[in-house]
Amino acid sequence: MTHPDRDAQTRLLDALTAAAVLVDVNGVLVAANMPARQLLALRTLGSVTVADVFTDSAVTTLLTEVRAGRAPASCDTHVRAAALTVIASMVDDLVLLVITDHTRQRQVDELRRDFVVNASHELKTPVTSIQTLAEALAVVIRTKPGRVPQLAARLSAEAERLSALVTDLLDLRRLEERGQTSREPVNLAAIARSVVAHEIPRADARNITVQVVAPDAMIVDGVAGDLEIIVKNLVVNAVKYNRDGGTVTVSLTRDGPQVCLTVADTGIGIPDEDLPRIFERFYRVDTARSRETGGTGLGLSIVRHAVDLHDGQVTVTSRRGDGSTFTVLLPASVEETF
Repeated sequence: MTHPDRDAQTRLLDALTAAAVLVDVNGVLVAANMPARQLLALRTLGSVTVADVFTDSAVTTLLTEVRAGRAPASCDTHVRAAALTVIASMVDDLVLLVITDHTRQRQVDELRRDFVVNASHELKTPVTSIQTLAEALAVVIRTKPGRVPQLAARLSAEAERLSALVTDLLDLRRLEERGQTSREPVNLAAIARSVVAHEIPRADARNITVQVVAPDAMIVDGVAGDLEIIVKNLVVNAVKYNRDGGTVTVSLTRDGPQVCLTVADTGIGIPDEDLPRIFERFYRVDTARSRETGGTGLGLSIVRHAVDLHDGQVTVTSRRGDGSTFTVLLPASVEETF
């Protein structure tokens, strides 16, 4: 026969929105609400003990302390990959465990720390170069004025690299923090042609052919500036990591209710082991080549965030030495016409 007080305690447990369990004097879980069952993967209780669920000794020790002092206490623990905080308090002859999952918050905190460290490191490189070149320029002006144009060009290149990094950092932060915003019909074909026209001088310097295959209009509902960022970063990368004399093809087609943007190149390609990570912030497939070409390691992360904000998808297919093709699917505008 079920104890009436135990029924009341179970009903109280079920009323809590936080994950919570009741533990008896033997450490057996006598009740668990639905959030706790989901968090701790509890199918049935039976004779499941605290030691069965929490493999480290922190919660077992916590139970002993709370029963001895009868005052609430807490500890940090983990179940599988989840980082948890457990608060224990006495309820009659049972111990109530209220469990909070901090996994997501800790992951966010780690990402922020990593971002600050990586950003500081990336900013330090061009800043140090600019300082060194400025000092060298001051000496050369007096001793070897003929070298001034060379150092000035290098100084300008490092300043441009620093500017590009700051711009990418600001774009990424804006996209991450802004969330959804109002959209309007935008001609993605016009944006693609504008971006390609701007990139042609850089491509011509390496005899790379850049072409757009698209109708006059391809309308999507979105933010024009964000859509331009998507196309620009993909096209710039396709040129930057292409081989001399290669080609870049930017295509726009209609795929049912979606607009399909593809940027294909004949460049160096991406190894299979790197493909899952290329949309991570500051991740570079070839660090030496990226530093040589001035890459920030943020371009594809920016693309992913901008695409996500447009309820789209971005994928890549690539083979080392055979080029890469990036495909972006975006919802077509209801006003889309050909």
